[in-house]
Amino acid sequence: MKQLIAIAACGVLLTACGGVHGVRDTTPKMSSRTNKDVPTYLECVRAKWAETTQVSLSDKKDEGTLSATDKAGARELLSVTPDGTGAQVMMYEIQDAKKEYNSAYRDAAVSCL
Repeated sequence: MKQLIAIAACGVLLTACGGVHGVRDTTPKMSSRTNKDVPTYLECVRAKWAETTQVSLSDKKDEGTLSATDKAGARELLSVTPDGTGAQVMMYEIQDAKKEYNSAYRDAAVSCL
């Protein structure tokens, strides 16, 4: 029974991370602080990103992540952790170097700060 639970948990984790595998290994494209709490900030960015692509939200008690992968090859990851009265925001991204840089994801993250 314990093995079954462990296998199921690993499967869920692999599925959730599949679209943005390796993105966190890159240098963050944005590091900032917001006065909003984690859920409020994540919902603001999620709503804006969802206008153009499918978004995956993982919201835990102490932190949350938002990830997106679009048809143009962009892979985005936003990691938000509590920081005093607000939150610390780290954004990682990988975009196709052969295409023009799409700043829409970063612009949305900045506009919600």
